[in-house]
Formats: sequence, C-alpha cells, structure tokens
Amino acid sequence: MSHDSGDRKETYVTDELSTRPRSWALIICSAVLIAVSIPAAIYEFSNALAGVSSSDAWLAVGASTLSAVVGLVFLGAWARMKPSVLAWLAAFAWGTGGALIFAGFGNGFLDSAVEDSGLAESTVDCVTSVLTGPVVEETGKGLGVLALIVAARKLIERPAQGGVLGALVGIGFAWGEDVGYYVSALEDGMGGLWESFLVRAILGAYAHAIFTGVFGYALAWAVLRANSAMRGILAGALGFVGALALHAQANGVGFLAPEDSWNLTYGAIEIPVFVVSVALLVWGLRRHRATLEA
Repeated sequence: MSHDSGDRKETYVTDELSTRPRSWALIICSAVLIAVSIPAAIYEFSNALAGVSSSDAWLAVGASTLSAVVGLVFLGAWARMKPSVLAWLAAFAWGTGGALIFAGFGNGFLDSAVEDSGLAESTVDCVTSVLTGPVVEETGKGLGVLALIVAARKLIERPAQGGVLGALVGIGFAWGEDVGYYVSALEDGMGGLWESFLVRAILGAYAHAIFTGVFGYALAWAVLRANSAMRGILAGALGFVGALALHAQANGVGFLAPEDSWNLTYGAIEIPVFVVSVALLVWGLRRHRATLEA
C-alpha cells in the first residue's frame, strides 16, 4: 500500500512538472541571466580563492554551501520549483554571478568616492555600510528579480512566488559573498571560521534572501494585483525601499552594536526578523494552496 501511494505521489509530481505552462519570455530571460552569471561567478570565486590553500578553500566553500543548501531545500519544499526550474536556476545564478560582480564594482567605486570626500574614517565606514552598500547591492540583486518577474508575469500565480524568486537571488548572492568572508576568517583558524559562520549563517540567517524577497514580493504583487501602471510602479518602488530599509538596519545594527554584547544584540534583532519573514512566506504559499484545495 505504501509503495503504491509513493508511486502515485511521484507520478503526480512528474505530471505536474510536465504540464506546467511555459513562457518563451521566461525561458529566454533565464538563459540570458545564466549565461551572463556563469563567467561573473567564475571571476568572483577565482578572486576570492586566489592564493588560498586547498584546505581553506574547501572549508570556506563548504561552510557557505551548507547554509545555501538548507535555504534551497526549504524553498523547494514549500514553493514546488514554480514558476519553472529554469527560473530558479537563473535566480540563484544571478545572485552568485551578475549581482555579486555588480555589487563588487559598484561598492568599490562608491567606497572610493566616499573615502575621498574628506569625511572622518568612522563616518566613511557608517556611510558605506548603512547607505551606499545597501543601495548598490539591492540594485544589483533587484535587476535580476525584476527581469525574471516581468518575463514570468503570465505564469506567476501569487505574490509569494515573487518573494521566492527574490529569496533565491539573495541566497545565491550570500553563497558567493560568504566565501570571501570565510576565507578571511580562516586567517584566525577554525575559531575564526566558526565566529564568522555564527554571524552570517545563524544570527543573520538568510538576510540577503529576506531583503530581496521583499522586493520580489512587491513586484509580483504589482504584476498580479495592481489595476494601473502607477499603482504597479508605486508598489515596486515601496518594495525596493523596504529591501533597502531592512538591509540598512541589519548593517546598522552590526555597525553600532556594543562590542561586549555584539552577538547578543545582533541576534536579538535579526533572528525575529528572520522568523517573521519565514512565517509570512509560508503563509503566503499555504494560503493559495488551501484555497485551491477548498
């Protein structure tokens, strides 16, 4: 009995994947994003791992991959690889490649400009961490999300799917970015790696996924629910501002938290943000499913 039930479930999932509607716009958009992102990701990883021992490279990539896999499995279980597997691959690839290289060059340019402005060193650190960094990084990630959601507008069924695409871009971005942080942390040995992993993968769990997921949700809402172009643009703009605000507060907390209670302060603020974000995403996905089942 249980074997037959498993076969029926597997057949249902296979049939569901094979009968999903397709969009050539989404296929082309996804292929372009992947094609652009692969060489960008190779460039970023080559720079991050240049001159690093093979053991440290494996540790850094492994630590970053662990948190990425957990996030991908969670999203896969709840979102069922919609609107398409190719779109999921493109979202993750854009985060790891296109968005990361955009952020690298953008932050480098603006950081230099702020440093040359004559501001005090502490002010420069605050501005680049809380203001310019979030703007550059959310713009880079958001470009891929915007392209995918516009291309998938005929396939998206609910705003939460846009949130998932945004989260996928954020997970890809964090996967590539964290490798560099872990390589630097390994200069202090395994203790340094653990401290960095604690901050980036646990206390600040999936921060980039949350930031960009907010923008993706807003864009999908605009596509599905807005009854005028102006309302759609306003919704997208508010989503982008929301992503910036969340990113700025996370960086700001990290920048301003007292040194003697840094982990406690950071975790006390960012973990509730993570829990609320997960609850809202699950609610958005389950709500549609319950409606269909009714």
